[in-house]
Amino acid sequence: MKIEPTKEFACMMSIMLESKLIWYKHFHLFCDYIILAYEKPPYWIIELAAARYQGDTIQIVNRYIHSEPFIDDYLNSLHDHYIACLYMKYDRREISWASFLLGSGQYADHYQAVKVECEYVYKMLNEYEAEEFDMELEHKQSEEIRETFRNEIMEVQNIYDVFRVYFKQYIKKEREAPM
Repeated sequence: MKIEPTKEFACMMSIMLESKLIWYKHFHLFCDYIILAYEKPPYWIIELAAARYQGDTIQIVNRYIHSEPFIDDYLNSLHDHYIACLYMKYDRREISWASFLLGSGQYADHYQAVKVECEYVYKMLNEYEAEEFDMELEHKQSEEIRETFRNEIMEVQNIYDVFRVYFKQYIKKEREAPM
């Protein structure tokens, strides 16, 4: 999959950054590639290539997203993708199931634009806690969430797979660097 530095891509990247699914090791080499590939690379990509702190990276991407021409409708359609990012972090064992449910519930409560209401997720969390974090219940609930957010998970996964290649290259380059 080839990624173009469009506003739509930046919106998805913002969600991935805010959920902490990706960080600078995932996109620095991507930015370098874009800078070399374009005669006039986008300024936000140049800025992003030098940023390391998550808050700074989110600010750079969001500044670009919220500049003209505005694409608020597209940005507002991505709220379910945040839950998909959290699910991917759970699936990779970066976060626990309880952390996934809590984060998803808080996000759904804050934005109220997610396809499931926060009460739905909090109910799952309450059941999970009441069952003392039962693995069988976790599996059942995670399958339910995976099915509900299947399309969003696949969309995020496609972009994440590209960033993952850059991440591996970054780590390899880091290991080979003289100390």
